Amino acid sequence: MVKNLGKAQHRVFIDQTEKKVNCCRVSAYPFNIWWQGRQRPLEQSEEASFLSFEFQKPVQVCVIAERPFHTAAVRPLSAGIAAEIKGNEICFSIDKPGQYVVETDDDHHALHLFADAARDYADMGEPNIVFGPGKHRAEKIVLKDGDRVYIDKDAVVYGSFYGKNVKNVRIFGGGIVDGGWETRRSMHCYEDYTNGCIKFYESSDIQIEGIVLRDSAIWVLNLFDCEDVSVNNVKIVGHYKYNTDGIDIVNSRRVRITNSFIRAFDDAITLKGIVQYCDKSVEDILVENCVLWCGWGRTLELGLETVAPAFRRLTFRNCDLIHNSAVALDIQTGDYAVISDVLFEDIRVEYQPYTLPEIIQSTPDKEYDGYGKTHVPLLFSVENPYYLINDDDYREYDRQLEEVRKGKVGGLKNCRLVRVSAVGESGEQTPAVRVELNAPFDCERIDISDLVIFGKHIHSLNDCLAEGNGKDKLCFR
Repeated sequence: MVKNLGKAQHRVFIDQTEKKVNCCRVSAYPFNIWWQGRQRPLEQSEEASFLSFEFQKPVQVCVIAERPFHTAAVRPLSAGIAAEIKGNEICFSIDKPGQYVVETDDDHHALHLFADAARDYADMGEPNIVFGPGKHRAEKIVLKDGDRVYIDKDAVVYGSFYGKNVKNVRIFGGGIVDGGWETRRSMHCYEDYTNGCIKFYESSDIQIEGIVLRDSAIWVLNLFDCEDVSVNNVKIVGHYKYNTDGIDIVNSRRVRITNSFIRAFDDAITLKGIVQYCDKSVEDILVENCVLWCGWGRTLELGLETVAPAFRRLTFRNCDLIHNSAVALDIQTGDYAVISDVLFEDIRVEYQPYTLPEIIQSTPDKEYDGYGKTHVPLLFSVENPYYLINDDDYREYDRQLEEVRKGKVGGLKNCRLVRVSAVGESGEQTPAVRVELNAPFDCERIDISDLVIFGKHIHSLNDCLAEGNGKDKLCFR
């Protein structure tokens, strides 16, 4: 259950007091394949570390790295933290709560630091399910109306939290929910054959706060046809297995994701619409004050599945995308939803010259061969590819999909990018923005204001690398 987590790659001292560091496994490189009935091999992962601690005042942090290194960085860059190197030590100060990543030379074997503001959770109510300090093999935990789940900061719960048609549920604390107990047995992500760390269907008034989600078998945190959900100060880390999206919001309404950290091996935060809930819109979604790391796919994504009457009032604000893979900000309208009132505001997208390209593992014996190749993730992309799953297990789903989409045409209206910036460096290449559209599709102008790429203010198509047959939809100011 825990034997493959590896060992801590760092020792950490906070104000000269050594703290316990947790182990996890993350993806070693962007190498992926459609589910083949087996989980991703362990050798495609690598060891990493994380530490949560209560933040009450500015602190001095000293990190001792096990591996030799030459350079060090603390992300997000917007935090403005300057690291001082003393031999094999990295020293710096943290003056406010937040989520930080310490990297030596590159992004391998990183240390994740979660500085949590002091919180007593009294407003969550008296817990009726308590996981105290220590390890707990709980497996699938089926939640009921009104449940209050408390996970102590020194607890590790090997289990999944599952709720269907429940309301008024709280999951909180500072401990770890570890999905490593669960074996994925099918390709299905929509159904409950495999549950990940947290999965809710058709539920409302849900609050999840403070916990760490590690080693999920599939999508990590799932919301299907849910409403009035708050995810605050949740840390998703330690994922390398296939389809370990961070948070999937499916045909849901009034969802807030705030002050959270997500490192996923697949899309970090995704908004979707699927056949089972085709009459339910995705609306009133807020993602704010988050730090995101995408190991494969899209960091902030609408789609690819957009089976819904509408996607509307979707706001992504004040987020740091510290590592990206295919696309940083992505709208994929694979179906008929009319997408409107989308805002990406105050988004900082970090680039590194050592970002590796995505490669499909086309045969079981194929090895990753992306080292030494240049890859620059797209900064922003809009496209509307025709979408079917095309898998034997989903033939009935595809049939229903083609039936419900008959005569319907999707669109994109009132999409805005405000104060989006590309920071860091990507070598000699520039991040591109792309709009690639296939008829029929109703796409209005996409307004972009105060776009800055590596310090350069972008005022027109001529100022940036714009791609695709619909790039004229991009309107700069």
